[in-house]
Amino acid sequence: MNLMTNEVREILPDNMREAFDSIVEQKVLGASNHIAMVGDMIEAIALRGKEEKRPVSQVIHEILTVAEFFIATRGEASQAVSNAILLMIHNVREYAGMDVESAAEHMIEDKNSYAATAADAVRQCVAYGVKLAEPMQKIFVYDYSSTVEKFLCGLKENGKQYEIYIAESRVIDGGRPFVRACQEAGHRIKFIPEAAMMYYLRDCDGVFMGAETFYPDGTGFNTTGSDIVGLICGYYKIPLYFLTPFIKLDIRPVTGGRKCLVYNDLKDKLTAGWDDDIDKEGIDFVTPELVGVEPGAIRAFITEIGVIPSEQMYGISMEYSKNLRGEL
Repeated sequence: MNLMTNEVREILPDNMREAFDSIVEQKVLGASNHIAMVGDMIEAIALRGKEEKRPVSQVIHEILTVAEFFIATRGEASQAVSNAILLMIHNVREYAGMDVESAAEHMIEDKNSYAATAADAVRQCVAYGVKLAEPMQKIFVYDYSSTVEKFLCGLKENGKQYEIYIAESRVIDGGRPFVRACQEAGHRIKFIPEAAMMYYLRDCDGVFMGAETFYPDGTGFNTTGSDIVGLICGYYKIPLYFLTPFIKLDIRPVTGGRKCLVYNDLKDKLTAGWDDDIDKEGIDFVTPELVGVEPGAIRAFITEIGVIPSEQMYGISMEYSKNLRGEL
């Protein structure tokens, strides 16, 4: 961890530091999980302020410092994290004139209000996805997404056993977390290396993945390797669906901005099984964390609003963005 990371970590109550480390070190995956964990940190800081009767200005500063850290780090890769954090803290400065007990209650209420709305959105996404997958038999999933995991569990509602193809997402070990969910749901599992995706995808009825972020033009961003999945789906004419609530919308390209890709050094992960006599110095292990999947490769986005073809995302995205900013 760098100096800034350590300074932010020290701000947190002791019981939140493990969660902080899990996000920073990618021990826990998925934007939705990270948003919930940051929400827990905000609540913990507010409760500590109330219990220790800290000045409200100090509590506000602590919350903003933690929030700004994750917006600048995790939010750079996933606009959903930035959007959600901003919604959770949008009123926090207004509580400066209150006593700490009242301020803490309002801070937690704001966080819980967002959490309830987000949970409803994910439930609706999952419901639409489960219905869409009803006639399918073989489903392919890539990377890791808590929304996709809920979808896999929800497939039980269709009253049949699916065969789920899971590709290891080596950049973040993203396939592994799906295994337990599929086992608990009673699915048949085929776990394959990424290199075998083209061979096995041709047998699948549909492909589902989550979106760390998406653009209004229908571009979806997900872990490195997702672009390969998109190309294979296009080649074999297999429908690719992105399961995502609209909170993950990144509106910046509309005004000329763009997403700055985050790069990770995978040296430790990729060389874990190497012999000690192999010289690792001078070898470049840096790899992008996320990549974009072109709209033409994506059949549709499964959202809380409905199943929307990628080429129809622009108008709906702009309307959603205006609602988010209170312009409608």
